[in-house]
Amino acid sequence: MLSIIEGVREYMASCPLLSEIPLKKRFVDWTDPTANNYGIIVDSNNLIRSFISGGGKYEYNFFVQARLRAEDKKSLENAEWVERMEAWCREQTAAKNFPKMPEGCTPTKLSAANGSLFERDKTGNTGLYQIQFKLSYIKKGS
Repeated sequence: MLSIIEGVREYMASCPLLSEIPLKKRFVDWTDPTANNYGIIVDSNNLIRSFISGGGKYEYNFFVQARLRAEDKKSLENAEWVERMEAWCREQTAAKNFPKMPEGCTPTKLSAANGSLFERDKTGNTGLYQIQFKLSYIKKGS
């Protein structure tokens, strides 16, 4: 694995909740304006604590944005989907099932929060739902 985003992209593609969406497309750093696609948006990779021996504890922050149909009936289903995605993330951490990481990086926790309808398109036909993820990991010193 060469990069964290590569591992995250592969990991999220295996999420059973994303397979519930009749996905047309998957992206990194953007979403298409049409319904039924998602993107993984990288936010930051922060050093939380340095280790004297080198390396440290890091947090890799990203969002999953899913563009979904947003008519009234679907809006309730979409909100429930967001809740289930957050629960899925907690289950993965409890099972210690994490994304593959580059050599020297060991994941310790994955959390999801702030899932919500981020925006609607001008027609009101689609909504952009967003969930914030935080991947905590330890990076060995060189």
